[in-house]
Amino acid sequence: MKRDVEMYKLKVYTIKKLKALQKLIEENKQKDWLTVNEVIEDFNISRKTFDRLREKGLKVSQPKRNGKILVERNELAKFLNR
Repeated sequence: MKRDVEMYKLKVYTIKKLKALQKLIEENKQKDWLTVNEVIEDFNISRKTFDRLREKGLKVSQPKRNGKILVERNELAKFLNR
């Protein structure tokens, strides 16, 4: 009986984690603009590498001076594929 309860808890935990991952994937698919941290995490690059990409011509948006830097997902894909 104790083993059945543990298995049930494990199943519930696993289902919750899978739903959370699915939600995260869906959110990332729908985002057109990414922050620098999201680019770094999603593409597994360092901040220095991101800065080098900007120097080489990656277009970014920075609406306010000293504000958040945003990268359009399509623009990043085009830049990396050239």
